[in-house]
Amino acid sequence: MKIGNPILRRLSLLLVLPLLLLTACRQIPVVEIEDHHSDPLLENRINANRIIAQSEETQIDAYLSRRNWKMQSLPGGSRLMTDNTQPDTPHSQLTIGDTVELRYNVESIGGDPIYNNLCDTVVIGRAQPNRGVDEALLYLAIGDNATVIVPSEQAFGVIGDGDRITSRMILVYKITINNITQQ
Repeated sequence: MKIGNPILRRLSLLLVLPLLLLTACRQIPVVEIEDHHSDPLLENRINANRIIAQSEETQIDAYLSRRNWKMQSLPGGSRLMTDNTQPDTPHSQLTIGDTVELRYNVESIGGDPIYNNLCDTVVIGRAQPNRGVDEALLYLAIGDNATVIVPSEQAFGVIGDGDRITSRMILVYKITINNITQQ
């Protein structure tokens, strides 16, 4: 039914509008979200990833034990050891957004060289060259030499880098911080 009179149209709108608002404000039913543990496939993947992470942790611990190294564990799972080559030079700690020039070597945890003498400019906070190294850079300063062990989850995961780093490879980085441009 079409109301031709503009006054009646406005009046009907004034009557209908509060009814619409009242029905729109009624309580929305709560929908239960299914617990992810009820999906056996998802639970199996979670357990498989947990087992892989524990295996990598064991491999890293054995690597450190063979070398008698003490390394700092970072929140993301990487390990860090620094050797400041210029102890008398004041440094500033790196922060997110800083542009840093790095020189680094990458090898597998088995000791096989992967990349040698790479020079790269990275911006901290952009997961360059990967999340594990990016996190470690926040603990370093210009002039620092560092060794960073990166579990596969923090490096290149199941896909690798498409070149020399294969699936689920634990990486050892030897890094030197050459230059910094602070944000």
